[in-house]
Amino acid sequence: PSTIHPRTHFCKESIGNAIEWMQATLKGGKDIPLSDQTWYWKEIGTFIAMIGMILMLFPLGNYLLGTAFFKELNEAPAERKALSGWGWGVGAVITILLPIPLYLWAWSFNAQGIAKASYLFPQQITTTVMFWALSVGVISLILFLLWHFLGNRKNKATMANYGLSWKSGGMKWGRVAKSLLLAFVVIFIAHLTLVISDWLFLTDYRLWVFGIKPLDEPHFAMALNYVIPFAVYFLIAGYVLFLILQYAPLFAGGTLAIPEGHLLGIVLFQFLPIFTIVALVSTYFFRKTGHIYVGSFINAMLVTWIVVAGQATHFAF
Repeated sequence: PSTIHPRTHFCKESIGNAIEWMQATLKGGKDIPLSDQTWYWKEIGTFIAMIGMILMLFPLGNYLLGTAFFKELNEAPAERKALSGWGWGVGAVITILLPIPLYLWAWSFNAQGIAKASYLFPQQITTTVMFWALSVGVISLILFLLWHFLGNRKNKATMANYGLSWKSGGMKWGRVAKSLLLAFVVIFIAHLTLVISDWLFLTDYRLWVFGIKPLDEPHFAMALNYVIPFAVYFLIAGYVLFLILQYAPLFAGGTLAIPEGHLLGIVLFQFLPIFTIVALVSTYFFRKTGHIYVGSFINAMLVTWIVVAGQATHFAF
């Protein structure tokens, strides 16, 4: 079929060809018409279930914030002192363009050197994505600090205005710890719904190349190693532009813009829904708590869970 690689297992023509080959070469079973396909109903069902789990994060978090134990985390955001005017435009362009070369750079040493599968980081692709996220996070932090100290501090901006500290008294580590605990409870319950779905119906949450699979014991141990690096930086927009640049020549009748980058493009598809979820979680919980911590911790755990559970392990324990 005339389609891209990740599209073939979501294509009636491709699946019909696979059925035809199996019926022609394998003994047993029951021959069926090639058009007699029902797999897409399963995809619709697991997609609806996935939407339900993602939507559950918000009322669940809101409920917990209303309990006596977590109630002190509720706080209106401090006065907004963010970029505006032409400065916002420059910041947006940097945010969009910065991840693209860094993504290519990270994949240039995939499975090599420090990115080679190891006991600590046993999944090659996950490790490559981790280095990408870390590099974007570190450079973004440097740019943020330069902007703050060279410009925004003149506007009397403090760490409280960015949701990093508290207006009533600087850093409050007890509240940061409670934010971490709240995030853990939210993700634990979300994962529990997936475990129940897998137990009752033998299905996870997924649509096309994006799937949320349950963490078994080995993958949970791996996730503990990856979760801290993934907590550095989440909200990235540049990957959308890269996908367009990568696949436009192919659909125009040629080849991929970077032919040797076929796998990195496929992996990147999954970040479209991942970072959409990340943006929603970050925004919602920042407005509820006035700080970045609850949203950041939820995103760190959620993204690590999704990526680690869905990738191959390349280290033999």
